Amino acid sequence: MTKILTTLLVVITTLGCGYRLAGRGPNPAQVDLKGKSISIHILKNDTGEPDVEYIITTALISELIRTPQVQVVRRDKDADYILEGNVTKYHKEVLSMDYRGTAQYYRLVVTIKLRIQDPSSGKTIKLGSFSEDAEFHMASDVELSKAREREALKRISQELAQRLSASLL
Repeated sequence: MTKILTTLLVVITTLGCGYRLAGRGPNPAQVDLKGKSISIHILKNDTGEPDVEYIITTALISELIRTPQVQVVRRDKDADYILEGNVTKYHKEVLSMDYRGTAQYYRLVVTIKLRIQDPSSGKTIKLGSFSEDAEFHMASDVELSKAREREALKRISQELAQRLSASLL
């Protein structure tokens, strides 16, 4: 009885902390892109950050083009599936400040919601939300700080694209 309670306590504690078992089981969307073609729409930007949708969409396209099991096509009429979605969050959190109270390090958090449309059936399959974050250091130069933030966004975009690709193949 003690073993059962201990095991149950470990499982509840682990689940409560946000940990989950990961595996290479079937993807949650039940979409198999192997040998299929896909058209990728530019994401809609629901944030106030300019051009974030283009950077993330470019990363998604680049990642899927590098995947030999999938053919990325330009036109919807040539596609077995259509990928579309929204950038729903672009948020900078201050991680540390200097002695004057000036922010030095930030964490950038980006969330996207994706869905796949099957044009032959008209069915839309929600893939869910994907979130990633990256840290960057602010500089005294405004242009350098913006460049570092963009680099963080590019790292996030690549991670999001890799996660999407792994979840669909």
